Amino acid sequence: MTPTTTVTDSLCVHQLFETRAAARPDSVALATETEELDYAELNRRANRLAHLLIRTGIGPDRPVGLLLERSAEFVVAALAVLKAGGCYVPLDAGYPATRLATMVEDTEVSVVLTRSDLADRLPPHDAVVLRLDEISALLETLGEENPAVAVGPDQLAYIMYTSGSTGRPKGVMVPHRGVVRLIREADYVRLGPDEVLPLLSSVSFDASTFEIWGALLSGGRLVVGPPAAPSLSDLGRLVKRHGVTTLWLTAGLFHLVVDEDPDALSGVRQLLAGGDVLSVERVREFRARHPECRVVNGYGPTEGTTFTTCFPVPDDWRPEGSVAIGRPIGGTYVRVLDQDLRPVAAGEPGELFVGGAGLARGYLHQAGRTAERFIADPYAELPGARLYRTGDQVRELADGTLEILGRLDRQVKIRGYRVELGEIETVLRAHPGVRDVVVLAHGDSVEDRRLVAYPVLHGGADGADGANGAPGVLADLRSWAGARLPEQLVPGTWCPLDVLPLTTNGKVDRAALPSPAAYAKAVKEAKAAKEAGAAEEEAVAAVFAQVLGLEKAGPQDDFFELGGHSLLATKVVARLRRSLGVDLPISAVFDHPTVAALAGQARTARLAATASNAVAS
Repeated sequence: MTPTTTVTDSLCVHQLFETRAAARPDSVALATETEELDYAELNRRANRLAHLLIRTGIGPDRPVGLLLERSAEFVVAALAVLKAGGCYVPLDAGYPATRLATMVEDTEVSVVLTRSDLADRLPPHDAVVLRLDEISALLETLGEENPAVAVGPDQLAYIMYTSGSTGRPKGVMVPHRGVVRLIREADYVRLGPDEVLPLLSSVSFDASTFEIWGALLSGGRLVVGPPAAPSLSDLGRLVKRHGVTTLWLTAGLFHLVVDEDPDALSGVRQLLAGGDVLSVERVREFRARHPECRVVNGYGPTEGTTFTTCFPVPDDWRPEGSVAIGRPIGGTYVRVLDQDLRPVAAGEPGELFVGGAGLARGYLHQAGRTAERFIADPYAELPGARLYRTGDQVRELADGTLEILGRLDRQVKIRGYRVELGEIETVLRAHPGVRDVVVLAHGDSVEDRRLVAYPVLHGGADGADGANGAPGVLADLRSWAGARLPEQLVPGTWCPLDVLPLTTNGKVDRAALPSPAAYAKAVKEAKAAKEAGAAEEEAVAAVFAQVLGLEKAGPQDDFFELGGHSLLATKVVARLRRSLGVDLPISAVFDHPTVAALAGQARTARLAATASNAVAS
């Protein structure tokens, strides 16, 4: 597949922003819950900080650490680093100290921008630490003009870390050209002055590249979400209050919205989702409820600058088995090759290779890994063209779009048979009673290795095996698998869940799935839990049981000890809002994780609401 367009713009990210700031100085560029900055003011703030960074020695390709949460400060800081000629390195304040230490050491940052309340999270280092809240007076004395720094499109814009197969995170070096190609010639989404985009992703996740620069390089408005993960009610309020028109959600969060509160996205004109396999059923459900909203399945590794291919779901969509990942976006091309780097025929499976202006420079200080994943394009007409091998297996459909089949590196052997876990998942996911599913191979030895399925079923895990003697969904799913898969591909163990655990970036966290033994133990302990008494305790216990896939939960059962996590906490809050009429923050689950403690918070909230209504009347 050849590029649909060619990126010829030689400008850098900050230069494109400066062009927008000059053309629309009084238009709102950035909004938070407490302030709004127009393009002129955002440009001035970034310029002042950029001049300070230049004084500290920052220049082209010099990395600057940003230990900042999702905030207006982060956007100003990232823009200032680019204006100074450097590249920014998001340092997630929630990361373990060992991972932050690896990143700081690997990038050799000479400057870290942070705040006083976050600075103590930095590991030992030799960098200059600039606490933005302490240097505001100094910044006011610096120049407001655009810095005159010679920076080209092939110089680095940011270094973003992804997990590595060896256990060492990889610093992906992304040049300005990749970001410009993502936004400047976007043919997969409408970007412009009328669009309002929220920054909801973690700043260490490359979806934030699309959110931040998709708004600011197009003259649109960027709405900065809260530092903590928003609840579904928070998301709905943010969309409504700021008139959000274009939104990116991970597949996991998109599925949760459709399941729990699909009206939270009312008014959104463009919804991009991805980062994992999208549920065909949920896409159908959402489009039926919001026919005015354009849904786009976005696919792409960090090494290809956020998006490689996109699939705008057409009005006459008739999926055959999955949601396609579409065609290459502007400035990008892909090749589907076999293990000998030969093109495969349309319809045949092969590995997806990515080329074009979106390619990263490589992995920082990992020349061997870079050479392994970034290879010379054997079919390119231009010398020096490269391909990134994604490790994803795809095939080209009859309409020219791509369908993803799974990871090549998730291949396992069961009793001597080669098994592709993605193939099994695709078959199980097509069952009408399945919302999502993950299949893993468990067992310490070849003889003991077996396939374990973790399906998310309609009605939750509680109804997996039916009631009152009626055949359950799980039993039907076993028959479904046996009728469609060879015997060696049928899972022998089934662990139905209410929701799949997700990483902080919204992807399925396979490492967090319970082992069969741990799953059986949790189910047994849940059955022995004491029944809650008070109304709030009964409601909280019921919700815990629903979202954690337990039979019962007792007053002292701890949500997180039972296997809960942040996404499930969002679901708990949403369901308590429906059952009790209380609107608790997600932090309440973290601060009061037992049934009894959270019930107390719910009781307090109900009493407060009752008192408030009484006063109002």
